[in-house]
Amino acid sequence: MKKRKAALAALIVAGMLTGCLGRTGDSVLNAESSRIYVTGTGGLQTATVETYEQQDYYNADELKAYLDETALSYNQANGEGAVKLESCSMEKGVARMIFQYSSSKDLVNFVSQYEDKDNQVDSFSVTTFSEVSGKAESEGVEFLKASDGKKAEKKALTSKSGSHAVVIEAKSPVTIQTEGKLLFVSKNVVIKDQHTVQTSEGKNYIIFK
Repeated sequence: MKKRKAALAALIVAGMLTGCLGRTGDSVLNAESSRIYVTGTGGLQTATVETYEQQDYYNADELKAYLDETALSYNQANGEGAVKLESCSMEKGVARMIFQYSSSKDLVNFVSQYEDKDNQVDSFSVTTFSEVSGKAESEGVEFLKASDGKKAEKKALTSKSGSHAVVIEAKSPVTIQTEGKLLFVSKNVVIKDQHTVQTSEGKNYIIFK
């Protein structure tokens, strides 16, 4: 039993806190790799996917119980419903688990506290583009169009002032998936597809429908 508990703890430390699978509009969370998922209503989920050596002492039920305990412990200190384990699975050497968060603050704190290295960020906020456009302009941020990667003109940016905006600061790259299609990103963001980007070190702006 001690060996099993040690193995489960090792999985957590390896960064296996996770996100959610489910359809919530334009896109579905892709849990094939680790990422943070943002919905149009500000809902936040994390998906962390890790490989493990297939041994008898790796048990999905025990892992789920362990993760439920970590969520319960966090909620006891930070408020009921702050973090929720949606699901977890272990199959063919790949572990996938699901967490949902009631706020960006809880996401930042929880993934840091439980060492989800794939999704660790220093700050994370979801708002409207109109709320952050002035700050971005004062910082000299250059925005690119997600459709073709070319520089976005001010007129195009202004016309989308009511769109959703995600502002992230991180020390290491993090994958972000949005529910709605991407519209603009700051120049330091790498576009993967019409819903997915990879951030870079520092502050990143992501604007989506």
